[in-house]
Amino acid sequence: MSGAGVETVRVPGVVPSRVVPPLTGWRQRLHILVRARHPDMVQTTDIATRETTMRVAVRSFLVVVAFWWSTTGIVFALERNPTTRLLGLIVASALAVWGAALVYLERDRDTPSAARRSFLGGAFLWTWAQVTFYGAWIIGPESLRLHIPAQPPSWGFAVQAVLSMFWYQLVMLAVLATTAVITHKRANRVGWWTAALFWCVHQIASINIFLGVENSGRGFFPETLVFLESYFGPAVNSWFLPFTIACVIAYTLYTALFAIRGRTPGYRQAMMLLTVIGVLSVLELAVLGAPIQLPLWEAFLAVRGY
Repeated sequence: MSGAGVETVRVPGVVPSRVVPPLTGWRQRLHILVRARHPDMVQTTDIATRETTMRVAVRSFLVVVAFWWSTTGIVFALERNPTTRLLGLIVASALAVWGAALVYLERDRDTPSAARRSFLGGAFLWTWAQVTFYGAWIIGPESLRLHIPAQPPSWGFAVQAVLSMFWYQLVMLAVLATTAVITHKRANRVGWWTAALFWCVHQIASINIFLGVENSGRGFFPETLVFLESYFGPAVNSWFLPFTIACVIAYTLYTALFAIRGRTPGYRQAMMLLTVIGVLSVLELAVLGAPIQLPLWEAFLAVRGY
């Protein structure tokens, strides 16, 4: 069907995304730049007619794992000195702007490529939040950065631990609010889902470390954040760890079901991305509870001088 210069493609059994008028002028140039697409592909709707579940899973695994591994390592490496810390903040801020633009530009497209780009947009915004904290740019006043004697977990001690990262929490919540506002009631909300899932997993891991795990990762913090180790629990796994692992596994299986049986290629791709994040989250929690050190970021730590 065509009319008023707008074309839509109807696929049997698929609810079409919101109709977007053709782009011209500076708007088209902005889409070409931000989405890194050829001019002829800016308005193209890619319908994945030959996508199999295995292809979607492999592509999602590569996108998520490559991002997770590389950005974590780069954040470690950028703590080498004040110059690299500043460079990291500048690059992360530029990526955050790009990420917000990706989430915005892809919010009305229910296609596999739009889902991947929206994921990257949300992930770039999340990375900016991590860099502002681990680079010691937003960590709050000196009064919250105190080394305190180790003590058993308690409600009062938990409140103290939360306050020690209060400013960091505000930054993360700002990222969640940004992606939520941009994607509210839109066809593609992957950017929001990505940021929300990263935040949930971060909270779960933090609570586990506070209550006690065998492999808390002491020594990974830069010097400015070593005070946070005061809030690490005993080097023994608490009851909360197996409970949270079971919950994350249940969530991962739930999203995997939708990734296999989703109503559109774009929705299946979105659910598969979230499934891979869930798998990595299970791995992260399992490593916290295992008395082993995986050499995943040794090269990056060597650059930092760790």
